[in-house]
Amino acid sequence: MSKEPAIIGLDIGSQTIKILGVVRDNNSDLYRVKFFEQIPTLGFSKGRVRDEKLLTKKIVELIKKVEEKYDERIESVITNISGSRLELFNNKASVSVSGANGKVSELDKERVFEDVKTVVLANNKKVLKVFPKEWCLDGEKDISDPFGLQGIRLELEASILTCFSSDREVLENVVANSGVFLEDIIPTPFADAVALLNDTQKELGVAVINIGFGTTSLIVYEDGKVLDLAIFPIGSSHITNDIAIGLQTEIDIAEKIKLEYGLPESSNRKIEINLKTFLNNIDYDDEEEVVVKKQKNDKDYLVFTEKNLRDIVAPRLSEIFDLIKERLKKIGKQEKLPAGIVLTGGGSKLKGLEDFAKKEFKLPCKLGSPSKFIGFESRDSSNTTICGLVLLENEFEEDRVPARNNLVEKIKGFFSNFTP
Repeated sequence: MSKEPAIIGLDIGSQTIKILGVVRDNNSDLYRVKFFEQIPTLGFSKGRVRDEKLLTKKIVELIKKVEEKYDERIESVITNISGSRLELFNNKASVSVSGANGKVSELDKERVFEDVKTVVLANNKKVLKVFPKEWCLDGEKDISDPFGLQGIRLELEASILTCFSSDREVLENVVANSGVFLEDIIPTPFADAVALLNDTQKELGVAVINIGFGTTSLIVYEDGKVLDLAIFPIGSSHITNDIAIGLQTEIDIAEKIKLEYGLPESSNRKIEINLKTFLNNIDYDDEEEVVVKKQKNDKDYLVFTEKNLRDIVAPRLSEIFDLIKERLKKIGKQEKLPAGIVLTGGGSKLKGLEDFAKKEFKLPCKLGSPSKFIGFESRDSSNTTICGLVLLENEFEEDRVPARNNLVEKIKGFFSNFTP
């Protein structure tokens, strides 16, 4: 009996490259994990490919690891694109209804859809995706589907997502040179939204913030439609760097301090760390004081207060959130999202982040992680994007379709679901 082919996502991040293969669980709406692996990234930072050869080498290494360990053949993947050069803007187009009976046909819809994509772009920009926002027929707005309606002039307002041409081309080359077929490239924020949001949240108004290693992404929904998308070149690694500088310690020590203590209260409680043992998987309980005997200025220990650490971490978080608040203000949604903020990504694991975000945004805030997987720690928020990539593909397949062209069409069908 042949094995059921896995649906495979490839998440290329600034810190790690992840690959996830899943199959639909027949007895539920869950997905059974066939394999998951990750390795450190090389040649990629802040959402952009910096060295094609290095990145290709790492992807080949990851694929080989999966094929040998799980006896799986990796033939095709769906991957993500990020980087601060993604841009979303609105455009409108209109056509005359062409049918002799005066009714809107599918051809009319296709014509206006093609026209709305015709925008004047800089030479280095390329249309990545088009998201229909509103159909209008003879001035009548808020039409969910104009097909079959009587009219003369059909209009469409859509959001156009663009990227740097070179960013997409280089990403395509890297995947192709890795020996696998690229099914599609999905913007990271959309993968996050698929993994975390339900229809009610999208209708009410919600934002997803993914704090990654080198970037932070934002996607905003209201009335079931995408209102905005942005990726900022700042992430949790900047917090680690600040701690290393502020406490005058090594970067690996700073990273573990961030993970262990996060954003503590502004108190004068001392934290004393034995530098010789701190990295050896020794966890210090919040309730337990670290007791050490040391000489004054002993270099084997790092001593600081909770206030010292908060004064380092909080400004950087405020900087990230200020960028997001400015974006929300620009679209008129600052403090106006009833379903609030969903925080995800590796940086969302920072202790105290949820309460800090509530105060900053003056909105409901919660931590989000995927929950539809069997045999995988999907509730780890750092795995949101990779989970979204495979869920996105499944969302439009009743059965696994082996033909690549059919699969691509089904993936593309996802984006038509943004039609109001």
